[in-house]
Amino acid sequence: MARGSVSLRSSEESERTPTIGEPTEKSATNPRAAGGRAAQELARPRVLIVSRSAAHLSYFESIITGLEARGADVELLFDEEWSKSWSTGRKSRLDELRQERPDLKIGWSVRRADRWREGLFALRELRSYRSYLTRVETTKFYVDRWRSYLIPAVAKRIEKPFWKALLKTGAADFAMRAAERLAPCDPLVRDLLERRNPDFLIVTPANMRFSEETDYLKAARNLGIPTALPVLSWDNLSTKGLIQIAPDMVFVWNAAQHDDAVQLHKIPPKRLTIAGAPFFDKWFDGSPDAADRDSFCERIGLDAERKILLYLGSSANIARDESWFVEAVAKRLAASADPHLAGTQIVVRPHPANAKIYARLEEKGIRVWPQDGALPETREQFAEMRETFRHADAALGVNTSGMVDAVLADRPVFTVRIPRYADTQTNSRHFRQMTAARALYLTEDISGFCEGLSAIFAGKDPLAARRRAFAEAFARPCGRARPAGDVIAEAIISRVRDRHG
Repeated sequence: MARGSVSLRSSEESERTPTIGEPTEKSATNPRAAGGRAAQELARPRVLIVSRSAAHLSYFESIITGLEARGADVELLFDEEWSKSWSTGRKSRLDELRQERPDLKIGWSVRRADRWREGLFALRELRSYRSYLTRVETTKFYVDRWRSYLIPAVAKRIEKPFWKALLKTGAADFAMRAAERLAPCDPLVRDLLERRNPDFLIVTPANMRFSEETDYLKAARNLGIPTALPVLSWDNLSTKGLIQIAPDMVFVWNAAQHDDAVQLHKIPPKRLTIAGAPFFDKWFDGSPDAADRDSFCERIGLDAERKILLYLGSSANIARDESWFVEAVAKRLAASADPHLAGTQIVVRPHPANAKIYARLEEKGIRVWPQDGALPETREQFAEMRETFRHADAALGVNTSGMVDAVLADRPVFTVRIPRYADTQTNSRHFRQMTAARALYLTEDISGFCEGLSAIFAGKDPLAARRRAFAEAFARPCGRARPAGDVIAEAIISRVRDRHG
């Protein structure tokens, strides 16, 4: 079933039978909620996953695989409103998953709807804003962005010196945390959890603006249901909001995210587990048969005999329009006395949410592929992405998770320090972690980039060993052969079994 045919139900209907596509009895109420769990039922623990959007499925799919491999009964609930922008009519990984696992329960979550909603959500965004104001490593871009999420009246008041100073105090944070603790859980959310009666609740990401998942953590705590949060993306802990209610378990990707969780979100270390990156598990699954270079180049309109530079587009938040930079690089390469540089073909892989800015580059001989951008959701989309990276001789970007993909694909990755993007590039915490590990080549200008690219084309890649070491430490710290989703699944099932004796 294509995304365009996804059935969107009202909040009232979703509360009764929250189902994406055709409703199923399995997605409705849980008959076991009224009584205790029978011993034999614990052989198949019930795990409920509540996620912000159906578009996020690929970020945690390997966790589902690991849970099911251990006999868990998994149900997925997505937020209907946040998923609407994802419903574009194209086939998605969710469509594939429904075909591959027809018994997997998939539906809509419910939203908090009581009189506390408006005040609580305003309070949570204010507390996240305070976090940015008090961080040692803070950039104006992220401070201003989170300020834009505040209620206008609140945003206006806290810009006054007295109120801003008061907001930055420990007393203000204590008061806001106390207010969150005193606020009751939402009846709709609590009722959904009572009817589902899960042995374990996973929420993700739970710290983006206006996160509905926070109320699931609150209700689960009230009901005594153990909870976990797997970190969604590489910059999620340093560039998004606070985790307002600490889950029982937080699964971070690596040591850097462990530090972010402790320092920025005040998560107790005993609740943290370094598990690796579920989102990048697909890079370690082994490469299926792929098109050879000649076939790939013919398909997308390139010359297989010439070098290929893959440009990785950033989101609009990082660089609203970086097409000027791509043009500047193309001109410098074309004017080079080095024949390999002069003949370099540039392929732009746009960020899926920021693709339109590159449309005019096609007229200048710069290939944009895919033209409208694409998350590597489906198997076909990821296979296409893998081939693009495989046949690129090097990659270049400003600051995007695509650079991590390139490192995992073992491509030499370059970035150029661009002053106008300092707040979202070189000054950002997650970018500095990558450069500190020397996983990519950081150059001061385009001339330096051209020199480095020429060396790569000549077979000199001095950071190759560091790049490979970073890939494992960043995405597979529990061992290259151990999927992060499996690490997380094992920890969750172990927690369930320990809890029930």
